[in-house]
Order: sequence, then structure tokens, then C-alpha cells
Amino acid sequence: MTGRAGRDGLEAECCLFYSNGDFNTWQTILSDSEPEVMEIALGKLRDMYNFCISGTCRHKAILSYFGQEPDKEICNACDVCLDQVELLEDSLIVSQKILSCVARLKGQFGAGYIGQILVGSNDKRIIENGHEKLSTYGILSDKGRQPVRSWIDQLVSQEYLERTGEFNTINITDKGWLVLKGQETPRLLKLAEKAEKIRVPSNSLEGVDMGLFSVLRALRREKADEQNVPAFIVFSDSALRDMARKRPSTLEGFLGVSGVGQKKLETYGEEFIRAIVDYCTENSVEMDPKTRRTRHIIKDDERYRRAF
Repeated sequence: MTGRAGRDGLEAECCLFYSNGDFNTWQTILSDSEPEVMEIALGKLRDMYNFCISGTCRHKAILSYFGQEPDKEICNACDVCLDQVELLEDSLIVSQKILSCVARLKGQFGAGYIGQILVGSNDKRIIENGHEKLSTYGILSDKGRQPVRSWIDQLVSQEYLERTGEFNTINITDKGWLVLKGQETPRLLKLAEKAEKIRVPSNSLEGVDMGLFSVLRALRREKADEQNVPAFIVFSDSALRDMARKRPSTLEGFLGVSGVGQKKLETYGEEFIRAIVDYCTENSVEMDPKTRRTRHIIKDDERYRRAF
């Protein structure tokens, strides 16, 4: 799902382990910090927790956190984009039931307590408060306590609910009222029972010209140094391998390389294509090996410019 593995561009399988209790544990630990430090730390903690329970592309979420725009709407590599997470079919109805319960409690209770009411708990505090008489009491009793609690957190993550005050009581946001009116539908995820293992291809070097791969890595390092950014920000190794496999000689062909979007095409396309064309010309290596059009070896700058 996420992690540092794969930063070299090689395929990797990553898993993130978390639980709802982690948030509360770290919140308690951070409560002993200085007020300003605690506020910043809690903000980062909420960002991390929201990432864990989010139903959006993991890659997109990470880039957005660091103020970057993804090249594509989906990365085709995380659990969300690979459809390894399952959305509730009745997300709107379940969300409305949760929000209705929150509305009746008027922002005076936390997520755990709200979840207990929704599943019909006989907890002493609920009985003492008379909340077993609420119309939303037990309204999600067929769903289970853990999923309901997760959905409350997901609604917080998607800003339909918010935690407020010292005791993190739950309130409805302006977006949440739109859900109650049926004008917005949250994306609620089912709890994963068991993650399926992602199979990665074992032939990731098949068809790759390793000499060209080395040339492209050197060019990537040069561009990264110019921008003072890590090399993988320019292109991952997997993208370079695909370039060395497909060896495109045109912008159109370059756009077909895995990991190349419109922005990277505009930023790096001409320089990387020039490197590919020069290498293939000098080493008599075929360009665009999978295309059926007539291929022309571009030998000088004037003919190269005309290709664009």
C-alpha cells in the first residue's frame, strides 16, 4: 500500500499496519507536550490517520500532502486504484444514519460513544443518559461495532464530521449537512478481511537495453541535480526501464512510457528522446521496436528538430 520500498523504481509490495486505537494512544502521549507543539503534532497525527482510512489514491494523497499535483488521477499501484478496497454499496444511507445520530447528540459525545449507540450497546452510560430511546439507537446493529467506528472516522477524514474541543467530541460540518440532504455521497470503505497479495512481474528487465538504461539514469541525475531534487522525482527506475525497452523516438511514443504524463512529457520529453535517439543511432539499436511504421534514424540536430 505505502512506504519507502520501491523508491528505486523496482517493484515492491508494501503494507501499512494501523488500528483505530493508535490514534487515541498517540493523542494521549502528545497531550503532555507544550500547547504549540501539541497542536502541530496532533495535526500531523490526524493527517496520517486520515491517510490510513482514506478512500482516495494513496499516491495522489501523498503528493497532495507535499503540495504536488499527480500526473494521473490513479496510480494503478495502490490498494485503492487496484480495487483491493471495497466500497459500501449503501454508503449514503449509512452515512445519513451516522450523521443523524450525531445531530441528535448535539456535539456532546465522542466517536466511540456514538458508535455504541448506533450498534445498540447496553453500556451503562448510554442507559443513564437515556440514549437508548433515540430513534438512531441500534440503527446499525447489523453492521458491527468496529466497522461503524471506522466509518465515523472515515467521515471525519472526508470532512463530513469534525472533532472539536478538548475531548474530541463529534460535530457535523457544512459538508455533512449536504449529505443529510442527499446532495453529497461519502465514500465509505468496507473493512478489509484479508489483503490479497499483489503479484508483480518477474520479467521487469525483459527487453530493456541496459546500456541505454545507464545513459538515461545519468541524464536523470543531471536533471535532478539542476533542480536540487531526488532523482526519483524526475523519473523512477521503472520509467527509465520502460524507456530503454520501448526506445521511443517521438513525443507521442514517449507519452506511452509507463510513468510519463503530460507534465513530464513537456518538461523532459525532448531531452530524453534526444538521448534515446543518439544512443540508438550510435549503437545501431532499433527504435520504437513495437511500431509498424517506417523508421528513420535521425542523425543531425536539424532533422531531430523536425521530429517535433
